[in-house]
Amino acid sequence: MKKLFVLATIASLALFSCKKKTDDPGTVTKAPATYTAKALIEWTTCAGCPYCPDGEIYAAKVETKYGADVVYDVSMHNLYQGADGMASDDSKAFSDAWSAGNPTGAVNRITGKCVGRDQWDAKCSDVTTSDAKCGLSIDASKSTGVNKFNVKVKVGVGAADLPAGKYYVIGYLVNKMMKGSGSGWDQANGYNGTSGHALFGKGNPILNYEHGHVFMKALGTMTGTVIDPANMKAGSLSEYSYDVDLAGIDISTVDVVAYVYFKSVSAPYIENVQRVKLGENKAFD
Repeated sequence: MKKLFVLATIASLALFSCKKKTDDPGTVTKAPATYTAKALIEWTTCAGCPYCPDGEIYAAKVETKYGADVVYDVSMHNLYQGADGMASDDSKAFSDAWSAGNPTGAVNRITGKCVGRDQWDAKCSDVTTSDAKCGLSIDASKSTGVNKFNVKVKVGVGAADLPAGKYYVIGYLVNKMMKGSGSGWDQANGYNGTSGHALFGKGNPILNYEHGHVFMKALGTMTGTVIDPANMKAGSLSEYSYDVDLAGIDISTVDVVAYVYFKSVSAPYIENVQRVKLGENKAFD
């Protein structure tokens, strides 16, 4: 039996209740009027998928082009091509609902389905050049114990009311790098013999492969918390609080990603997204 040398683990992750409240009108009364439009690539992958490492390369190229503070990616691991030590019930469910095969990704959930990596750049351009209707701030600095945190996500609405519909606040914990050895960790590499590719000659599988931006767990639930209609008005603020217990996790590798999702059958869309390193703050921008 192969021994795994796992630097980060999903199994020990525990999350607790999600609570919602509006900001104290005596301290904060109005949200910023404008925000930077940011993009989120939720893409599906599997350690046994020979072409999935190219998805990670594409995501990194897009983030470099637009700025890592403007475009984020989260890899949703599944079992489509065999064992995967990073797959969770939530990431598998996301893949079943959104994936068009590995590796494909949903950019701000445009069209309601994942698309090929060759389309990610153009869709990120569309998102980042649009006018953002709302924005988010994240305070992940409050420690409540050893590897325990209270994370507060604020949503601000800009100069106009959000159009009618259902908007949800959803948050993820994301591990910037996970690595292990053996089945479910070593990455299949279909480019080992492709001259000129970044993964040429790296082996198949790639041993001790560093898997980037791995979805760990949702804050609360994957469906999120619906925004009250009163908090959809121009200038309004709402706050969402999550208690997180990361026993056994190296928190130096963990990010919090939060976004506002407009749920629609015909035109789903992530209105905006924000990311911060666990233990730090990210203001509205």
